[in-house]
Amino acid sequence: MNPRADAVASSSNDWDGDDNHLNDDHRRPTDGERGIVVMDTPVDVLYEGANGHYYTDCQVTTNLRTERWKPCIRQRDPDRRLVETSHGSLLLLTPTDDLPAWAEIRVDDRGTRVVDTRRPLPE
Repeated sequence: MNPRADAVASSSNDWDGDDNHLNDDHRRPTDGERGIVVMDTPVDVLYEGANGHYYTDCQVTTNLRTERWKPCIRQRDPDRRLVETSHGSLLLLTPTDDLPAWAEIRVDDRGTRVVDTRRPLPE
C-alpha cells in the first residue's frame, strides 16, 4: 500500500453531482502530480447528468465505489442510471457521445475525468 497514492486518490476535483461547485477538498495539483489535458481521449462511456454536468465512466465508478453516490436503479435499454448523491438528491445519468465545448477530458493519476473549463480554479 502506498500512502501517497492513497492520499492523492482520496482527494477529488469531481463534482458530487448535487451542486454547481467543486468539492470543498478541491486542490491544485502539485509539481509531482500535474494533470494532462487530452482533447481526443477515448472514454468507454461518457455520461450526461440531469444536473448539467458530464462524467466519465471512471468518475461514476469512483463515486459509487467511495459511496459518494449510492446506486438506486439501473436501466439497460435505454441505458440509464439513477443514483443518490451524498446530499440526498437523485441524479439521473444517461450515456452520451457529445461533450460541450466548455468541457474537456483530463487524465491524471486518479483517472479520466470531465472538467468544466468555464470556472476558474479556486486558489
